[in-house]
Amino acid sequence: MKRHVALLALVLLAGTAPGGEKQHKGYLMIIGGGDKPMDAMQEFVNLSHGKPILIITSASSDLEYGQFTAGQLKECGAVRVDLRHIVAPEVANSDSIVALIGAAGGVFFTGGDQDRLMNRIGHTRTEEALDRLYYERGGVIGGTSAGAAAMSEVMITGNELVNKDSTNIFHSIQAKNVETKRGFGFVKNAIIDQHFMMRKRHNRLIGVVLEHPELPGIGIDEEGAILVYPDGRFRVFGLDAVIVYDARKAKNIRVSDQGLLGGRNIKVDLLLPGDVYRIR
Repeated sequence: MKRHVALLALVLLAGTAPGGEKQHKGYLMIIGGGDKPMDAMQEFVNLSHGKPILIITSASSDLEYGQFTAGQLKECGAVRVDLRHIVAPEVANSDSIVALIGAAGGVFFTGGDQDRLMNRIGHTRTEEALDRLYYERGGVIGGTSAGAAAMSEVMITGNELVNKDSTNIFHSIQAKNVETKRGFGFVKNAIIDQHFMMRKRHNRLIGVVLEHPELPGIGIDEEGAILVYPDGRFRVFGLDAVIVYDARKAKNIRVSDQGLLGGRNIKVDLLLPGDVYRIR
């Protein structure tokens, strides 16, 4: 009897991770923006295993944004690359888009505006098809710039809620200043930021991490990338560094009378190309 109960428990737990999260079989190639590193693009093609690749340009204003990306993927050996510019949830719910994702070995999101991307694709059949590709079929999902920001469940939009001076953006680490919304959630245990050191985005990521201390922040610079493996590790690709801010063991997180965030014992890791890291 005990043996049957134990077997039943294993069956019920199959497909879940600690905390009830879905396990995944797939990979994520998350690029920080700028010039996409060719070693990352090559690995993305390799992980597509000869199947078609779909580029989704919905974060940008038009389809042309994906043409250069298609050329890079073909240079890396991709045999078939399709481009789609999904402009509304009605299109994202179409049979044709779902079928393309169903046949694909990889899907790549170009840059632009991550809020626009989620407004067009979030909570649609396209998102459900992406989930199947990642969680069930072992495919690879990639994205650069806005396509990178949308990978995490807590998504930084880029907007400020307190500071309205557009000439001096994110000039301090303020409480309730960094706007976040729902992303795709392929990364559930961290928050992704991009164009990181090039655009000096330390203040905004530190602020978000202090307001979500259970989630480390991963800042990926331009020409840098991380490949997230099914076991949760990630490897740094490209030419530039990746920074991880971790406040899970921080002490005395607080807000001053002026609305500034503070805290102690915040852990920082600076990772170089080739480094492997795991958020435990």
